Amino acid sequence: MGFEVHVLVTLLKPPSDALMTALDHVFGEAKHEIGTKTVTLSEHVSMPNEAESVAFVQALVLDAIPPGAKITEISSVPDQNP
Repeated sequence: MGFEVHVLVTLLKPPSDALMTALDHVFGEAKHEIGTKTVTLSEHVSMPNEAESVAFVQALVLDAIPPGAKITEISSVPDQNP
């Protein structure tokens, strides 16, 4: 049992290639649409508790994003195969 946690982050400026590479190494998936200041991060967490899974990923994101960036949205989806 676990959760796929998705986080939308709004940056002060569009992310550099170096930032996207760094985020891609930390998270299962890091996506960015060119020309925007937003990044979508996804991470699978093998914890049975949804709130703990979200809190864990939120802490990872806050450690990984640059100063001034903000978490805009967090959502989670339970594993399809428990």
